[in-house]
Amino acid sequence: MTNYLISPMILLFLLLTCCTALAQVSGPTDYRPQIFDVQRYDASIEFPDPAQRTIIADVTMILKWTAGAPSASFPFHLRGLTIDSVLVNAQRADVVTIGDASSDTMHHRVTVAHAVTADMMDTIRVFYHGTMTNEGGASPWGGVHYNDSVLYALGVGFSNNYVSTTQHWLACYDHPSDKATFFARFTVPFSPWKVASNGIEIFTRPPWPEGKAIFTWSESHPTSTYLLTFAVAPYRTIEMDGVVPHVFYTLSRDSARSARSYSLVPRMTQTFADIYGAYPFDKVGYCNTVKGAMEHQTMISFPVSIAQRNDTINVTAAHELAHQWFGDCVSPLDFRYAWLTESFATYSECAWLEELRGDSVYRKAVQEKANSYMKTISKSEGVFALENFPRIAPSSNYPQTIYQKGAVVVAMMRAIAGDEGFTSAMKRYQSVRKYGTATTLDMKEALRPALGSKTDAFFDEWVTGIGWPQLNIEIGQDGSDTKITIQQVQQNLHPTWPIFTSLPLNVVYTRNGFAGIDTLDVVMYCDSTGLLEFNCTNLLSVNAGARCRSLVELLRTTLVFYESNSGFDNVSSIAGLTLAPNPANDSITLDRLDARASINVRIIDLQGSTLHTQTCAANETHCLISTRSFPNGVYSVIIEDGKTPIRLPLVITRGE
Repeated sequence: MTNYLISPMILLFLLLTCCTALAQVSGPTDYRPQIFDVQRYDASIEFPDPAQRTIIADVTMILKWTAGAPSASFPFHLRGLTIDSVLVNAQRADVVTIGDASSDTMHHRVTVAHAVTADMMDTIRVFYHGTMTNEGGASPWGGVHYNDSVLYALGVGFSNNYVSTTQHWLACYDHPSDKATFFARFTVPFSPWKVASNGIEIFTRPPWPEGKAIFTWSESHPTSTYLLTFAVAPYRTIEMDGVVPHVFYTLSRDSARSARSYSLVPRMTQTFADIYGAYPFDKVGYCNTVKGAMEHQTMISFPVSIAQRNDTINVTAAHELAHQWFGDCVSPLDFRYAWLTESFATYSECAWLEELRGDSVYRKAVQEKANSYMKTISKSEGVFALENFPRIAPSSNYPQTIYQKGAVVVAMMRAIAGDEGFTSAMKRYQSVRKYGTATTLDMKEALRPALGSKTDAFFDEWVTGIGWPQLNIEIGQDGSDTKITIQQVQQNLHPTWPIFTSLPLNVVYTRNGFAGIDTLDVVMYCDSTGLLEFNCTNLLSVNAGARCRSLVELLRTTLVFYESNSGFDNVSSIAGLTLAPNPANDSITLDRLDARASINVRIIDLQGSTLHTQTCAANETHCLISTRSFPNGVYSVIIEDGKTPIRLPLVITRGE
């Protein structure tokens, strides 16, 4: 990075103010109010040789001061490129670099040679050049890449401490809190290069005599800088109709398969508009790139490997499209709140499957994400909150926790609120925060009318809290009555995990009714101690009904006989039975307190068909039953010893 030669007096002044400036600039996870608001980026950018990632740029930042100051300066970000000059209102200005490449707040600060007042407008113009870079490391993601004849930019990094990587190609105040409109003229060698970017393409200028072409793009809606992008390639376009124009940029060799993979995107747009509110921008755009996917505003960078699959369901395309509402229209104030973007976009994958395949497929998708988080992700990344999560390995700037756990948390919001209440809350959030930024508190207030008295507990337990409920189920027999006791026991192993009072637990059971046996499929909640008790005839399932799926782990199901069955010799030989783990994967174990006699075990499906029979011999206290051949679903285990049969619920769930 090149600094300018400046006078000793100016240098002294800048050094005295640098510490203050460094303390005041916003970090990726530390928003600090500024006295400026960037209104617009007006960029003239040339890529002389796309394959070499070279750039020559002239960027004007139009800013409005939001408060007065007798002396002022403006910070902007630019990494790995050489600044040639900086102008303030067309006058040469001094600039200094604060911090180095290792600092998450490294930036350049330009002095403003006049006092500023509220609502005053100034322009900062930066000329620079160089070879564009990316976040670096073993597997760089954010920043600028050239792969497979495509030069493209991805707006965030996974491992860099500064997160937003637009500063690798655009001089800007590179923080999501400051949203601005974007106008850019991209100059590239004429033929075969084309440029895709944000907003609407205004026009393409015919080739200049020296063999150059200009592509002009304008995004008139405020945009967080991490959502700005470009892609330069010998693209062809595929256009589709919808609620707004849909355009897809693809290499010719990939166009046929890409057209099929993208064919349902207009329907996705309508689906999400019905849930979240009208599509907020002028177009839906996707451009095929090697790396991705990334939800740049109106121009999604999409992995060509997925676009080539001929997969019309294309949940990845749905995920990135949902970001146009969650992340783009409403952006996180800073990256502590990335869950507001990724959790809702990942949930939207399930909502899209529901639109295509129905509510049972929706519940299955939610359950798979819950299983993935509890069984795999939490073990590899650690257990942490959705908001303000740790970012060092094994986590990252975008850990899978905020995707998979977050999606299930959003599904539980819907389960508590009901479909109508949830949709109203989402539309309220989009309307109130439209084209602005948000924090967890904003989402919380949008949901409060729908979640009611559970609002505060829900966010404390699921968003800023850690862990998940772990349940033991006790089925107590007392003559013809069955008492169900469900107890949260996670604090026995994890003392810092809370009791979850806002857990929507889908319970299915039977009871005697006036016209016979009634089957109830209901949502219940534990009390403040994590306890849920009720009476029934038979318990059929927990967290496996037709109402919802939640982030919950069932550890053990135990059968007990109460004292009214007096005399041990008169008690059935299946007393004191425990079934674990439940839900099961490939096997389940029946543990018996009394194993003096043999018992017969049958597993039946919901239609009553027997799928498996097995005998547990006398003195066999641990009876292993294989469930490998059973598909995911709800079953009953029927246990018989020649006396009264006992029914225990069994759920089979296997993660993807």
